Amino acid sequence: MTVSTARPLVPGLVPEPRDITLLGGDADLCQDVRLVTSDVLPMQRKAMRGILTSAGIRVVANKKKYVVEAKVVAAAEFDLADVPEAAREEYYELEIQGSLIFIRAPGQHGILWGTQTLAAIFRQVALGTAIPNCLVRDWPNLPDRGIFVECKWGPDRMDLLDWSLVIDRMAALKMNRLGIGLYGCWGNCRFEGGPTEFLMVPVPGHEELKSEKHLRWYSPTEKAWREETYLPAMFAANFLGDVVRNGAEKGITVIPFVNSLGHNTLIPRLMPEISAKTADGQPTGVGYSIADPKTREFIEAFYGSIIERYYPEGIDFFHIQMDEVWPDYPDPNDPAKVASPWCEAPVSKARSNEENLQDYVLWLVKMLTDKGVGKVVMWNDQLTRHMDALDAGFAAALEQAGLKDRLILHWWWYSNDALNDKTHVAIGKKLGIEGWVAPMTCYFNWSRYDFRRPNIELMMGMAKEEGARGAISYAVHDPSHADHEALLANYAWSGTDVSHEEFEAYFAGRYGQGKDTYLAGIAALRAAHVAPLAHCYQYTYSYTGKGVAFPRAYPEEALGRLAALEGDPAADLRQAAAKAAEAAEAFAALAGREDYPETDRACVRSLRANAERVRGLATVFAALLDQRA
Repeated sequence: MTVSTARPLVPGLVPEPRDITLLGGDADLCQDVRLVTSDVLPMQRKAMRGILTSAGIRVVANKKKYVVEAKVVAAAEFDLADVPEAAREEYYELEIQGSLIFIRAPGQHGILWGTQTLAAIFRQVALGTAIPNCLVRDWPNLPDRGIFVECKWGPDRMDLLDWSLVIDRMAALKMNRLGIGLYGCWGNCRFEGGPTEFLMVPVPGHEELKSEKHLRWYSPTEKAWREETYLPAMFAANFLGDVVRNGAEKGITVIPFVNSLGHNTLIPRLMPEISAKTADGQPTGVGYSIADPKTREFIEAFYGSIIERYYPEGIDFFHIQMDEVWPDYPDPNDPAKVASPWCEAPVSKARSNEENLQDYVLWLVKMLTDKGVGKVVMWNDQLTRHMDALDAGFAAALEQAGLKDRLILHWWWYSNDALNDKTHVAIGKKLGIEGWVAPMTCYFNWSRYDFRRPNIELMMGMAKEEGARGAISYAVHDPSHADHEALLANYAWSGTDVSHEEFEAYFAGRYGQGKDTYLAGIAALRAAHVAPLAHCYQYTYSYTGKGVAFPRAYPEEALGRLAALEGDPAADLRQAAAKAAEAAEAFAALAGREDYPETDRACVRSLRANAERVRGLATVFAALLDQRA
């Protein structure tokens, strides 16, 4: 018989396998196994051993009874009638019969995904879960599944081991795409005084292009202030190529994301010759003069160097971003100065901004595909929400150039409540352009816990209804949001219609007897996020803007906002602190369980940190409000 998702193979297994047939009786499994492979390539065999080892399995040579046999066999030997053509390379079968385990697949990736399922099973075996003899048939719903890690605070400090850990966590969820932000700027966000800018890789021939950061913090251990100046770890050690190779070994394609017009202040400030210009020829310090041949010469050399240095084996995707092309605050010395990214020089004003944008995108797609890129990806919003540039003429120009099937539009919208009428995969598909969706799995982790599971459900519902080919979230990575990443993975692989509320209880199953403790902790953490708390975060006051004195007075401005609220915000904050304390206690209890896998303990450790942050912030601001009164 086929088992429904009401009776999962093991608690909390994500993604849920598509088809499970019980074969009768329970398996007899041992942590020591002999691994036998046939036609599995060396790179995948190495990955298999690592996956099994991470699940506590010891691969030994002398076991005769407990054997894991993995084979890549011809597709004709499988019944793939119900498996879409695009999914067959990732298809696998996992059979458990007593002490014998068989993994079969028509492709190398299928072998890896079958091994990941086996590893999840063995993690539950270690917790005492009985495993039935069964046959699993499994394949993905979407060809492209993953997360994009924006270049922000946190990712800039990640070393090679940190990126390897992210890859391992993604691969365990059968995600196969990891986007890495290599360049991005937020001029009006002045967390360190000047514009927030990140450049994660060196630019050959331009030693002046770098994003140095300064940190100052108080050390309770040393009872002293500490300071540090640093470059992003990936920039300093230049290890992106190692991340690409590590991803390939685990079945994950690493995709460079490079802002190509918007979110762009560092390069145009340090290279004014390619900056957008005012009508009298002065560089604005934000955006590019995209019609200028000098700009295109630089972009081609920069992007070409990324491909040559980090993708010697070939590159499947390159993301040019192209979102939010609007006025920004690019001057480090003048936080009130606003400048436009749209060039007013004669070379640009020969055509409208829309026409220049369309021509620039066409040029980027052709330039990159000529350099071997399989698909060029860009955000949708500038074409559909800020301009009406996604039209039949643009699609016809792509088709005439033979590029329509080389562009993917990446549709993003962050609301938990409703979709945007100009953010739909169907808009692009009507013009023959493929689409990804970008749910939000984790963001703002440097400041606060941000709950976005409803957004994931909305965006993945749209992906299913409108025929998206992929789901790559807008995110940073933090283990506190493991449930968000797992929810995305479950939709993208299994194509399930389970609600995000139902999934919460399913995900909690991985904590076994601690399931209720986890659920209580999550409920308390969410309850701690009372409305007044939103006014307390310092990050809110790191932005400049029109009519705003900068630097902004913090916590004075926050206290003023809180005092203006109706009701008793101090009492609300004390209640938030109490709820946060409940959450912290629950997560601490789970974090201390050494029998849980490290990834699951990392999740509750990070959730505990979020709870303690809320408790501290709410407690302090409640006390300040009392004193202010």
